[in-house]
Amino acid sequence: RSKLMIDIFGILGIIIATIFLLIVLLLIITIILISYSAKTKKVFFPRFIIFVLDLLYHPLKILTEKIGLKKGYIDIISNDMRNFIHYKKLTKIPFEDRILLLPQCLRKINCPSILDSAKGFQCTKCGKCGIGDLISFCEERNIKVFIVPGGSFVKKVIKLARPKAIIGVGCHVELREASLVLDYLKIPGRGINLEIDGCIETKVDYEKIKKAAIISED
Repeated sequence: RSKLMIDIFGILGIIIATIFLLIVLLLIITIILISYSAKTKKVFFPRFIIFVLDLLYHPLKILTEKIGLKKGYIDIISNDMRNFIHYKKLTKIPFEDRILLLPQCLRKINCPSILDSAKGFQCTKCGKCGIGDLISFCEERNIKVFIVPGGSFVKKVIKLARPKAIIGVGCHVELREASLVLDYLKIPGRGINLEIDGCIETKVDYEKIKKAAIISED
């Protein structure tokens, strides 16, 4: 019996060591691909990179922060890879079948908008922030805009609008969580990171949002 136990532990040790080596190999390959893509501005094997980033998300997140990389580095890379993958699909979706999701934190503290339980915050275009101008830009192109009070509200909006493509703005964590939902629903999307995140009066490049919203084949 003791010999059998030794054999079992020996086999388990081999299995664990093999899994560990495979994980290390995956990490090395992924780091090389990300580094090469950043250097050449060309993305290689984005689906493989996303697979590894999702598979090893939590240990990679801890590792990158320990070695001094910017907070949310893994989320940002993951979002960039998904943006690259969805680009062609997004170009083929008519504007009227797209929606733009904005976080409520972009509003000013004294924002006069009123929260609608079904459609989110209703912008009055008061001019205190850039949201009103962005909504006018999208309305001219039949792109619906929703200012959502929280992540859970996104599902309600998707059910209401039934979009075929989604452009979303948020912090790196929110964008990753939203991208997983879109992957499950098989809806192409594009994520735009906040330049300054937080709970109130965050900042974003509105021109970048406009360009993302009207991506087309032309």
